[in-house]
Amino acid sequence: MTHTVTVTKLLDGQRNAAFHVFVKSDGASVDLTDYVLIAPAITFDPALNPKPSITVEEIYYDLAGFDAFLDFDYLLSDTPLWVMSGGQYAEAKFDCVGGLKDRSNELDGTGKLQITTSGLTAGKFGTIIIKVRKD
Repeated sequence: MTHTVTVTKLLDGQRNAAFHVFVKSDGASVDLTDYVLIAPAITFDPALNPKPSITVEEIYYDLAGFDAFLDFDYLLSDTPLWVMSGGQYAEAKFDCVGGLKDRSNELDGTGKLQITTSGLTAGKFGTIIIKVRKD
């Protein structure tokens, strides 16, 4: 078996998009590593350039008993975005700094937003809402 990761598109407007992410442990698999949540070339309609093309504006999350971090895929070294500690509801809004943009290299960045978990063991689950701006 594998962990359950369900990504539901809540909004896909001309300028912004929002996603609901549900993660649940299967009780046997290892943590998620670089699991793709958003891939601009296939997630959006119409598709976006697969290069860095989204900026994260808001994150809301509640992770029951595990931690996770988001990063942008970069062929040489992923570009860290945000750490989410488990145990309680939290929200992070980045509009005061213009959002958290994919800072990976235009040549090597894929534009994909990924999640990696720590401690996703039996009985653990969580929900994340991610709002992005299309650049």
